[in-house]
Amino acid sequence: MARPKKEIRETSFVSIRSKQRAKGRRVLYLDMYRDGKRSYEFLKLYLVAEKDEAAKILNANTMQEAMAIRNQRENEIMSNGGVLKSRTKQKLLLCKWMEIYAQIKEKNGQSNRRALSVATVRQHLIDFAGDKTRLADIDKAFCKRFIAYLAGLTNKKSTVAHRPLTAVSAKAYFHVFTSALNRAVQEEYILSNPVSLLTDEDKQPLKAEQSTRAYLEIDELRKLIATDYRNDKLKRAFLFACFTGLRISDINNLTWENITTKNGQPYISTTIQKTQRHFETKISNEALRWMPDRGKANAKDHIFHVPHDRSTLGRQLREWAKEAGITKDICFHMSRHTFATMELTLGADLFTVSKLLGHKNISITQVYADIIDKKKEDAVDLTNGLFD
Repeated sequence: MARPKKEIRETSFVSIRSKQRAKGRRVLYLDMYRDGKRSYEFLKLYLVAEKDEAAKILNANTMQEAMAIRNQRENEIMSNGGVLKSRTKQKLLLCKWMEIYAQIKEKNGQSNRRALSVATVRQHLIDFAGDKTRLADIDKAFCKRFIAYLAGLTNKKSTVAHRPLTAVSAKAYFHVFTSALNRAVQEEYILSNPVSLLTDEDKQPLKAEQSTRAYLEIDELRKLIATDYRNDKLKRAFLFACFTGLRISDINNLTWENITTKNGQPYISTTIQKTQRHFETKISNEALRWMPDRGKANAKDHIFHVPHDRSTLGRQLREWAKEAGITKDICFHMSRHTFATMELTLGADLFTVSKLLGHKNISITQVYADIIDKKKEDAVDLTNGLFD
């Protein structure tokens, strides 16, 4: 009579399991459990689809090799009082993995902004969980706590004291964290990404309100144009961005060699820093108005000169807006929102605006269409009470 399965589970600490991979292959790994703790070890052994007798023989030999490793691990546990000897990947610290992930992204040609984001998320993880947390210890509960941490985080770079981190920034940081864990699965450091276990409700603290996307009305833009400001270079750069939709990073990187001509019309031809995608668009007459004279500048010389210090930049923009009689809390990125809403207000279709902004997906641009719809609803109510 066969021994009950329950007895086998009590004496066996290590099981061979498999996980689906591309092209019908399955990677083998060890599932090790003892004293309430589970760990995994990928063997870098693969089972192939058994389409013929040769494949069956190959799989049998692979399973024999896996069983030998499994028996070795079980002997290690038994000879060590039931404790598995730590393996290199099981001991890898989360903060160390973030360094490795940054190096992987750098080799793949990531942008400087992306590299900075990975470094920022690494520091947030250390602030949140310390520098001794292992990659293998990350679970669903950890991810939920990290979301709560990001949602309640104070933005240290803000010029306004104790201003919380925006939901957009918190979501972006968590996205970097998620991508890092996905790569850890690919590199077989962990079995699966615990973020995949989170529900929409779990992620709710990261969702931003669309109404917080501030922009300038056309009349407000006219006021800025009509107001002289002591930093003329900043004024030109901001207004140029309002009429092109370029981000501040791309404004700063724009050189004279990025200005080309097609059929007698000036164009911007550049690589978007955030997405690393080629971008080309015609320069409108209104945008041309705010470009400085080239003079004797070389092709590699920058066109615009914007303060790199965020505090200085924000202070000068608010100073200029105040002189123009604008009470909105202005920032440079508001120029991009202004461009999008202005184009839609003046009749451009959503698909065209999406292309002008360089968005990968039109759903990203939809938020501006929602703003325009709200403006239309408000406009209908303007007649309320006029004829009572």
